[in-house]
Amino acid sequence: MKFTNKDLYYLLFTELSPNQARCNTCLKVYKPGNGYTNQLHHFLKRHPDYQELAAATFRNGNRFGVALPDQRTCDVLRWVEWCVMDLMPVSFCERPLVRKNAKMEPISAATLQNYLDALYGHVREVIATTLSDKFGIALDALTTGGRHYFAIMAVLMILPLPS
Repeated sequence: MKFTNKDLYYLLFTELSPNQARCNTCLKVYKPGNGYTNQLHHFLKRHPDYQELAAATFRNGNRFGVALPDQRTCDVLRWVEWCVMDLMPVSFCERPLVRKNAKMEPISAATLQNYLDALYGHVREVIATTLSDKFGIALDALTTGGRHYFAIMAVLMILPLPS
């Protein structure tokens, strides 16, 4: 993943004040130069592996404690979403016109199918461990604007009824 100088600054430095920033790796304090030149020079001189550091920091999370997925994960999720929500076949992702106009990285139908199978297995496992042994099934349907929606819901008792 390519990071801009601004991205590198926010990933690898902590802003102490508008005029000072501290390197998160070596704790050295710098004053900003034109743009982020002082910080970039610091990376090149002291931390030649700064791209790997930035990628690791990006994967582990940010100041808010939120873990962020990498670009490949986002692209795979968008391919899955596109095929599932628009009821497209898995081979849809290999069509030349789709590849030409999609902003996501290309993916093969076999790879997309593997991700769909893994996602299905994970969701099935989560549902199986979340639901209790006894539950009911509720069915609901709706037609609006020429679209038909159908829902299958699990109904379970969370609290025991008082005797």
